[in-house]
Amino acid sequence: MASRIRSSTRCLASLVLPLLFFSSLFYLSTRQPLLEIAVREEAAAGRKRLVIDRATATVEANASVTTGAVAQASGVAAVATEHVDSDVLTDALPASGEANATTDKAQESSAIAAVATQDGDAKVVTNAPPASATVAAAGAEVRAEELRSPDAAAAGGGGTDGEADTVVFDFRPYVFVYKSGRVHRFHGTDTVPPGVDALTGVASKDVAVAGAAAGVIARLYLPPENQRGEKKNKKLPVLLYFHGGAFVIESPFSPLYHAFLNILAHKAGAVAVSVHYRLAPEHPLPAAYDDAWAALRWTISNCLSGPEPWLAEHGDATRIFLAGDSAGGNIAHNLAMRAGAELPRWLPGGGAAAIAGVVLLNPYFWGKEPVGSEPRERWARDGLEQTWALVCGGRFGIDDPRVNPLAAVGAAAWRAMAGDRVLVTLAGRDNFRDRAAAYAEALRRSGWRGKVETYVTEGEAHVHFVGNPRSDKAQRETDKRY
Repeated sequence: MASRIRSSTRCLASLVLPLLFFSSLFYLSTRQPLLEIAVREEAAAGRKRLVIDRATATVEANASVTTGAVAQASGVAAVATEHVDSDVLTDALPASGEANATTDKAQESSAIAAVATQDGDAKVVTNAPPASATVAAAGAEVRAEELRSPDAAAAGGGGTDGEADTVVFDFRPYVFVYKSGRVHRFHGTDTVPPGVDALTGVASKDVAVAGAAAGVIARLYLPPENQRGEKKNKKLPVLLYFHGGAFVIESPFSPLYHAFLNILAHKAGAVAVSVHYRLAPEHPLPAAYDDAWAALRWTISNCLSGPEPWLAEHGDATRIFLAGDSAGGNIAHNLAMRAGAELPRWLPGGGAAAIAGVVLLNPYFWGKEPVGSEPRERWARDGLEQTWALVCGGRFGIDDPRVNPLAAVGAAAWRAMAGDRVLVTLAGRDNFRDRAAAYAEALRRSGWRGKVETYVTEGEAHVHFVGNPRSDKAQRETDKRY
């Protein structure tokens, strides 16, 4: 009975969440616009400014972040604007028990949100100090400093009313963005620790990604010994995975993605590297793309020579698969494009061969004009265009090839993509499906050297397999081999 209740709950969630998503877009289109995002160049200084809320709340790229302290002990996340030296850790990292957390005059609870500056670089830690030996090993510290003025309190999210608490972007059911810069995430912040999965026998652990921005962590998954091939020393394929969540929520440590990666690693018999990339709007794109590139280089390097033992002993550097769902599928595509152009210069002998394939699960692609049966209502298209502007900080338009690969100029851009095989999965009730199908067809016609396949699951919503990975349809999709 309990298993039936859990199954029914998962099915309900897989139906309700997409409905909430598109309902939020309808709300965005009918309300008065509250947010304008633009990136402006300062020619003399060579700097950029991210302008939010009709230029009323600007933060310069080289500016320090107002120090904050204790916000409410809730799920509210305090934020800083993105720049090249910013380090923002949002929401809770998985508790593995050995964090080096320092608090100054703020010993309240693990759910306290804090904002601080450290050595002139922006640091934001929200919802909980990262309780992970990995973070401590990477040199991460959590500090909270005392608020020094009412203005600082507003900037840190400590105020309870007034202009600072005006919602300037309503991206339900994912996030609210407040005029102060504070972000409230509605879900996707729960975490589970690594360990050995009782159902699959897959082991997992968290490691810092050396060479990446602070806070970029990977959860590694290793199948049980009886799945590692007949030859004792045979290396395994490597699955480099990027989670979905509209670029603004979720992590490899969430219960949904942790369970899903255990299943994928088990079925594929692969070492999986699930990347904790930086989230928007605190870190607008291309931050996640840069984190993905750093994670790929780190993965290849460790497969070739370590020091990470799971990759050095078991990971095959010539069989790396890039994969992701929704926003993670978008990241995987853009990483494959970058890998095709840059890996040959980075690795001796031509590194593009290290990418064996790309798996795009219901990828997040969009554009100005509708494709196929995409919604034609202006409110729906404008809503997605606004949310894209939020996650990229206004840097890229809705027809930029990063979000609309169909706008790539010339077949040569497609032919440079890394990998020998691409699998694109489509869900019958997903508004992104027709553009994803058009993407697969355009790649086929480009003269790209590899094989392109599509897999369609009729009657299901966007990324149904994450919310209900043990349903019959999800099982068939994750069993797909190509």
